Amino acid sequence: MSTKEALEQIFDKLSGTTKWQLNFFIEVFDLIYSIQGRFNFQNLCRYSLLNESTFRRNFQKFIDWLDFNFQLIKIAGVDLEDQVIAAMDCSFITKSGKKTYGLDRFWNGCAGKALKGLEISLLSLIDIRTRKAWALDVAQTPSGLSQKENDQTRTRIDFYMDQIRKCQGKLLKIKYFVGDGFYAKTKVFEAMRELNKHFITKLRPDANLRYLFEGKHSKRPGRKSTYGSKIDFYQFQSWVHVIDLKPHIEVYTVIANSPKFKRDLKIVMLLNTKTDKHILLACTDLQLQALKIIDYYSLRFQIEFLFRDAKQFTGLNHCQARSKEKLHFHFNLSLAAINMAQLKMKDNPTIMSMNTFKRMAYNTRFASFLLKQLRPFAKIDINSPIVQQAIQFGRMWASNEPKVA
Repeated sequence: MSTKEALEQIFDKLSGTTKWQLNFFIEVFDLIYSIQGRFNFQNLCRYSLLNESTFRRNFQKFIDWLDFNFQLIKIAGVDLEDQVIAAMDCSFITKSGKKTYGLDRFWNGCAGKALKGLEISLLSLIDIRTRKAWALDVAQTPSGLSQKENDQTRTRIDFYMDQIRKCQGKLLKIKYFVGDGFYAKTKVFEAMRELNKHFITKLRPDANLRYLFEGKHSKRPGRKSTYGSKIDFYQFQSWVHVIDLKPHIEVYTVIANSPKFKRDLKIVMLLNTKTDKHILLACTDLQLQALKIIDYYSLRFQIEFLFRDAKQFTGLNHCQARSKEKLHFHFNLSLAAINMAQLKMKDNPTIMSMNTFKRMAYNTRFASFLLKQLRPFAKIDINSPIVQQAIQFGRMWASNEPKVA
């Protein structure tokens, strides 16, 4: 399926779109893969017949990106009825200037500290069978939100949970949400309970947990005991040994109560017997198997590949605009382009990476440009083997493929 065919199918399902918007999307999706250098307005017009002001004007128009990505994911054949989990995470976006919307100090994982810039929050769907992540919704974190959970004012966690509520209509069949240790907050657990979803996250190694009371109650009057002693993570008498993932990685599980989150959780511990250190995973579904909790949490890392590819290949960090609407369009376009690339690579298994995909897209555009200049004097089909060899120049090859020099 070509990009044009996929976009036509998506726009048939979107409301409030025009034929001109479809043509613009076909052009910009072609450009995002095939241009060299930064993905900004000035560079876009160098590779296109459209004017720079045309890109600026259209980047300010509204498009329902949530429905756009949802339709694209369905075209890709992802079974949204089963075998899909949702993951959420944030990413730091470098941006200078004083008038840019949302400019604030956000955590930069690469630098290991908070820096001045922008932040986007991504909600993605992860196919358990193919172990691929698909971007569903991108929202830019506003500036001025409190970072403290107990603050009475609106916090960043409130903003992240509002994003999930906005996407609730597309997530009716999704049962499990996964977030890293940053999302182990009371407001997140409350939001998941409100949405009737289960949440899997990572806890602090010294998390305050207590056993459920399992002994016999004394005959004294008054309320019966509900909880036992506080959990000592160096005593495993009450834990169930599940399996040894590796010779030095042991897996234990127990159902415990968290006084902070005010609910029972299924706790999974991964103990490294070499270093005597452990990792704690928590799940609100008390019936879910421990190995599935580990697997679902490990799948959360697939969202990082979306951020990586968007920053390296579709210009997530390159936005030239400062307004809220243009930034929102750019961020969503960058992640939607990764979805579209994954759809096209699914149809062509020989393309193994975004690097190869972009190389071939540039070669195709350049070859088409050359052939258009030769059209009055020569008749050459772009699908001919000779032209296709030129298009595949510089791509990565699998070990069992015949390389074209």
